[in-house]
Amino acid sequence: MIMNKLDRMGVASSVASAGFLTEGSGPDMTMGDMVRPLGIDVTGHRSQVVTAELVASADLIITMERRHARELIVMSSDSAHRVHTLKGLVSTLRSGPPLPGTLEEQLVALGAQRSFSDLMGDNTQDEVPDPHKRSKRRYRSAIEVLDGLTTDLTNWLGTIYKPS
Repeated sequence: MIMNKLDRMGVASSVASAGFLTEGSGPDMTMGDMVRPLGIDVTGHRSQVVTAELVASADLIITMERRHARELIVMSSDSAHRVHTLKGLVSTLRSGPPLPGTLEEQLVALGAQRSFSDLMGDNTQDEVPDPHKRSKRRYRSAIEVLDGLTTDLTNWLGTIYKPS
């Protein structure tokens, strides 16, 4: 979703997806079937396992669940300001005035606003529930949530990386 929205905005970007379980697995086809009408084709997607190198090379790291954010920060503690749950980051962006500066400067400022428990605690309110192997209603709900969150995220990124 993010890549498609950034492309439509004319923002050049590179987006990678990685996880913690398996390498080379195909997409969840229920989700694939449900996002196809949105112009998203995931049929060629293959999973990759996240590495310290991938984390170190990323400008921004978005997770759906806090436990994944914690694992990434443990993997690369100097990346803590760049690791956010999608819902938590967008919530913070929605609640305050726009920040000046580059992406890195804004992420440092946003990171400074977080408490230790915001980052490392078990509160699940900043998570997007995983619909995998659940009802189609759960998939639809997750897609709706992700659509709104990714729209706000890409609008924010678009203000930083204004198309030329």
